[in-house]
Formats: sequence, C-alpha cells, structure tokens
Amino acid sequence: MNLKASILRLRQCCAPGSLAVSAVLLLGASVASASDATKLPPLSTVSGSPRLPGKFVWADLVTDNVPAARAFYSRLFGWTFRDYGNYTIAANDERPLCGMFQRPRPADRPEAKPRWIGYLSVPSVERAQRAVTERSGRVLAAPRKMPDRGEQALFADAEGVVFGVIKSGSGDPEDFLPEPGDWIWIQLLTRDARNAAEFYRDVGGYEIVEKTAGAGSSDYVLVSKGYARATVRTIPQSREQVKPNWLPFVRVKNVGESVAQAKHLGGKALVEPRTELFGGKVAVIADPTGAAIGLLEWSGEMGGAR
Repeated sequence: MNLKASILRLRQCCAPGSLAVSAVLLLGASVASASDATKLPPLSTVSGSPRLPGKFVWADLVTDNVPAARAFYSRLFGWTFRDYGNYTIAANDERPLCGMFQRPRPADRPEAKPRWIGYLSVPSVERAQRAVTERSGRVLAAPRKMPDRGEQALFADAEGVVFGVIKSGSGDPEDFLPEPGDWIWIQLLTRDARNAAEFYRDVGGYEIVEKTAGAGSSDYVLVSKGYARATVRTIPQSREQVKPNWLPFVRVKNVGESVAQAKHLGGKALVEPRTELFGGKVAVIADPTGAAIGLLEWSGEMGGAR
C-alpha cells in the first residue's frame, strides 16, 4: 500500500454508510479467532524479508457470506482462494494479501455489516498495545503468538475504529508498486484528523505530514521508511451519516469499468468516479455482502512506488 510522494496530492472521498461503533466492535472482536484452530502460513515466504513498521501488510474481511464475497472478488480482481479450516486466504498473482471468515450477523444489531479490517506492521505488539491504551483506545483481542504467522492483536482507536497490528514471524512483504488487484492505499476517515494521526503515530511509529487543502480542511499522511502509508482525513461536518473507519483501496486498470463490473456482480457504487476526486480515478463500492472497499486507477505516468 505504498505510492510515490506525489500521492500526498491525493484527494480521496468519504465512504457513506459505515458501521456504528458497537457493530464494528461486535464483528471485529472475532477476527483473531479465525486462526484459533488453524496453522496459518507466514506473511512472506521470501528469505530475508525486511521488517517495515507502519506498513499495512494484511487485511481481513468479516462477512456473513464468504461464498458470495469469494465469487465477487474473484471476478472483479482475479483473486484466487485457499481454505485453512474456517479461514479463507485470498491471493493476487499468487501473493497472499487478505483473509476472509464467516460470522453471522447479530440478531440484536441490525446495523452491523461486513467489514474490511487492516493490519499494520509493528516491531512490538506489546508496545503497540500500551500506546493504544495510553491514548484511550481499547484492546479487542489480546496479543497472541501463532506458529509461522507471528504475533498479532486487534484494537479499537479512541473513536472506536477497528484495526489490527502484527509482528510477522517471517518479515513483511517488500515495498513495490502494486499491480492491478493488489492493495494500493488505505485511508482513515475520522472526526479529528490531527488527533487520529497522533494516535497512529504513537502506535505505528509514523512521521506525520500535513497537507492543507484550503477552506480549513487538512489531510495528514502517515509516513514510514520514506513511504506514504496512509491518509488520515477529517469527515466534513455536513456528512453526519459517515462514521469513522479505515477504507482500503485496490488498484484497478480502469476505475469506470471496475465500478460497472462491480454493479453487474451484485455490488453497489457508494461513490462514483468524479473528476474532482483524483481526476476521476477513485471510486468506493460495496460488495454484495455490504463491505465497503475503494478502487484506485494508477498509471505509470503518475510516478513510481516511492
């Protein structure tokens, strides 16, 4: 999920229809249990893989219909799948990049919807947990070690946004310019971008870069190892229906065609491509189970990976 420094100019959008905090916690708290009875493969199989603290290295989809999600992402992005017990791992061009597992929607929480949850690399899960609790976050799944996989935990930030951390037992996937079908970016939507950026700085060890975009609006970019890792953006006050959340983006060859295909496959367009949003190269969709995900069209003339 790394782009050239020119990505700092990216003006992405707010995705509507996010979960209420209580629903996020209910779905998210079960993520760590996906591997309880299953030995998962390492994040990287390349010998000597580096550790890249601050990089988002994994994602999990919590959904009540894994077969529908698999069919959708297989046809939209070309992902392939392999089952590990009740946990499904998706790969792009044989590169594992995310997991999926099924949980029923709680009958007493009709607002709960499937959700993508990102995991960032940290040098110490214990230190990350201390930073979370010191800044009024919460521990949803305590740190646990898994053979080959490493150590991971699941947290909620001060606004209730769910995210995970992981110290990979094999090093992290190296930085490269993502291919179509790979994760290419991730954005945090928040009510207080500066405060949220400082929260994740303390957890992930980021450098914060501010980009002011006039009219009192600011983006904060989280940077590590010379790479822009994520954008933190304040939700406009007029968008009361938008809840704080992390929104991951997948690189696509043509964003308009991908949105049309997503609709054909049973998904929905939450934010259509518009010229004022990164030149019409960005969109946000929901898969057939209701999970939101971003699409980003990136071409060679926009720059390289750093």
